[in-house]
Amino acid sequence: MDLYKVVDKKEKFVKIIGKLKKLIQGVFMEFGILEDYAVRMVLYLAKNPQKVASRAEISKAMDIPMSVLARIGQTLENAGIVEIHRGKKGGYRLRRPPENITLLSVLESFVGRIAINRCVDNPNICPRDDKCPVNFVWKNINEKFRQLLEIDFAYILSLEEKQTSS
Repeated sequence: MDLYKVVDKKEKFVKIIGKLKKLIQGVFMEFGILEDYAVRMVLYLAKNPQKVASRAEISKAMDIPMSVLARIGQTLENAGIVEIHRGKKGGYRLRRPPENITLLSVLESFVGRIAINRCVDNPNICPRDDKCPVNFVWKNINEKFRQLLEIDFAYILSLEEKQTSS
């Protein structure tokens, strides 16, 4: 078999797999492990918003691998959610009070704008947009979903306190 044909077939296969991954990601709404770790990190920092917590401390308390905390911290810093303190006594601290940080803002700092369907935020993507009865339903569901994610971390902490006290 010709080596060039094998390489060409492999490249086509890789492109097809890439397209399938994008298609699958568009079908299923699921937040990844980085988003989960980011929420845990912010939750931990929200417990003591004035304190600078080290990477090791956060990692141990919230079961987050040390290897990903720097990346998560950088993304959250770029989003204006945490501040990074460098140096021997460095670590992370919330940039804003927990009541001013929402679950939505943390998630969107990683995945971009959250929408349940691509036509909700991109009206020109579908030629049936203005005639589609389902579009209204998608927009309504999307709005309610985003409202649910607007929950702030002070409230989330109060839920945790209720769970541990009962």
